[in-house]
Parts: sequence; structure tokens; C-alpha cells
Amino acid sequence: RDRLDSLGERIIDRLEAGGGFLPLTDKSPPEEIQASFGVSKKVFKQALGALYRQRRITLHADGIRLAKS
Repeated sequence: RDRLDSLGERIIDRLEAGGGFLPLTDKSPPEEIQASFGVSKKVFKQALGALYRQRRITLHADGIRLAKS
């Protein structure tokens, strides 16, 4: 759980640094996710799911975006 929370925060930080967009999705190759965040695709998808349920991100075909608050 803590690992997911810290990954979630890293994803949010990366989104904020990247102007609110990250060209990674739950369909991205595992190697890309590993290279970007150093985690497995499964863990990345769990973190995305948690952020999505918290309404902090929106999921798109080309990547993820910070939700408008």
C-alpha cells in the first residue's frame, strides 16, 4: 500500500513537471514503464487505478492527464 502511494505521488509529480500529461498508459509496454518508474506494469496499473479512483488523473488513449481540480 505504501509503495503504491509513493508511486502515485511520483506519477503526480511527473505529471506536474510535464505540463499535466504523461505519454504512458496501462497499455504501454512493460519495458517503458520499468524505464520510467522502475516498477512492474502490474504495480503501475494499480497505482493508476488508485489515482483514477481518487479523481486525481484522467485516462486517455495517448496517455494520462492530471484531472482538473
